[in-house]
Amino acid sequence: MDLLDLVRALLTGDLLAARQFVADAHRLHLDWGRLEQPRNVSARELAVAAGLLELLASRVGATAPAWTKGVGPVDEAVVLDPGLEKMPRSFARAKAAGPEPLRRRNLIALPDFLDVSRHK
Repeated sequence: MDLLDLVRALLTGDLLAARQFVADAHRLHLDWGRLEQPRNVSARELAVAAGLLELLASRVGATAPAWTKGVGPVDEAVVLDPGLEKMPRSFARAKAAGPEPLRRRNLIALPDFLDVSRHK
């Protein structure tokens, strides 16, 4: 499984592919903490990758790879859930209470973003 597939699905608004990637990874018990830092990617892609790894690793009680700690925020906010910015209350909730690893990097998503564990 290639982390960049997940990152690029999100950045192109393909939430269905992203959810399927996470569901497959969950089913296969992917060790999020062992994924290497993507190479030859933009700062935006790297921030999304780091935020996602920290989020997904924490959800399974794992530690994210050490490289994620050194990845800071993107300059302009990135909405990871297509259409969220068109729903004012949900958008405000995402900005205030979205997953901390994402908010810290200026990535906007609702608290249950990509949470497939409750959909067994």
